[in-house]
Amino acid sequence: MVEFSIHLITYNNEKHIEETLQSILKQKVDFDYEIVVGDDCSTDKTLTIIKQYETRYPKLFKIQKNESQLGILKNFKATLDRCVGKYIFDIAGDDLLKTEDAMQKMVDVFRNNNTLGFIDCGFDSLNDIKNTTTIFKNKKAINSSNYDYKRAIMLGQIAPIGICYNKDSLYKYVDFDSYIKKNITIEDYPILIDLIMNTDFHRINESLHIYRVHDESFSHKRDFEKNRFSSLQMKKLFDYFCDKYKFKNDIIEEFNLNHLKQLLFFAGFYEKKAFGNEIYSKIKSKSIKDYIHYWASQYPLFRKLISII
Repeated sequence: MVEFSIHLITYNNEKHIEETLQSILKQKVDFDYEIVVGDDCSTDKTLTIIKQYETRYPKLFKIQKNESQLGILKNFKATLDRCVGKYIFDIAGDDLLKTEDAMQKMVDVFRNNNTLGFIDCGFDSLNDIKNTTTIFKNKKAINSSNYDYKRAIMLGQIAPIGICYNKDSLYKYVDFDSYIKKNITIEDYPILIDLIMNTDFHRINESLHIYRVHDESFSHKRDFEKNRFSSLQMKKLFDYFCDKYKFKNDIIEEFNLNHLKQLLFFAGFYEKKAFGNEIYSKIKSKSIKDYIHYWASQYPLFRKLISII
């Protein structure tokens, strides 16, 4: 009986998917698992490579290429619906499991407490662009108090990397249908909010995952409009959760201020003069960074400062 599902959603991961699969297949476990792939219409050889592995490990793989591109949230849900494991580990097609016992450690935690909604673990950040690695990048969050960790999730400050979910909790508490109807494209924030507000959680104080940053990764291909759209979607979701879960005023004030500061950063980074003026006027408590981002939006000379501030 399958106990653990690798939830693998892919899109044009040709350069890295083989390394991802190898990091999964080298796992040493005492349970049955599956690799459930949801490919969102890759145009490169991603699916060809995965199918080569399926030929070698036919009992492990469940592969589906979407008939049309779904986007992250819809693809997440469609792939989740094909998972049969009790526990769902979500991994991108360019990330890696760091240790050979990563999956076993997650399952062991759930076996000790199957009421948990999710497990978070440490991760390294591998920057292919700069050829650098930041070890255990989220160590501060993993070691924070439960209160501070929950607050960070509410503020959208927790990177959803290396997280393993209790499938029953996902279906019981996460309102996927509503988010899809609202045309939300972000999958991680609403999932974590619904779980953190309704279930207990656990954090493994060890780096078990490697998050890869590269030129083709989603976050590095965005332009100004996509970044602004994503930020506004986060604001839309946050306002929704404020009403649903009655967030306290200090959290609302902090999120709204951070939201404006992020938009001002985008204005400076992309040299959007009018947008910079609009956002700058709305920030009541300004820092030195805010002044620099504003100047960068108005004067190209200051644009170079963005990369070092």
